[in-house]
Amino acid sequence: MFQPLNDDATARRGTIQPAQTPDLKISTSLSLAEAYQRYINDPTRSWSPSTREAYETSRKLAIAVIGSEMPIASICRAHCRDLLEVLRFLPSNAAKRFPRLTPREASDQARQRADIKTISAANANTIMSNISSFLSWAVNEELLGRNPARGLRLPD
Repeated sequence: MFQPLNDDATARRGTIQPAQTPDLKISTSLSLAEAYQRYINDPTRSWSPSTREAYETSRKLAIAVIGSEMPIASICRAHCRDLLEVLRFLPSNAAKRFPRLTPREASDQARQRADIKTISAANANTIMSNISSFLSWAVNEELLGRNPARGLRLPD
């Protein structure tokens, strides 16, 4: 039934090549803005329009305070504490009331003047929670080793 081939068996035997894997380049230089945009556009997230708007607000604040070009892998606890400190004194409706000021500048003005109403601690904590959710996503996507905003909040 089986007949040996008359050709050289060693010539037929080749070397086994490993399977080709796609060239996956993990970007260690992914910026905060790029990473946040990936998070916002992640198709696994099915957000209502109001939730998407809340996360957009959090994104804009994080980028304004930390910096859009900051490498996501470089974000540390100090950056998150600084953001929380800006939120602590952020005026209510800061973008409308102080359109020419950055969130940090508006927060600094409110810190110096007692007559400027600031956002509530609950609102600041909600923003920090949204940012922490983003950073947890970044950990899951292996863009960060750990979530530097975990547990940061203002006392109510």
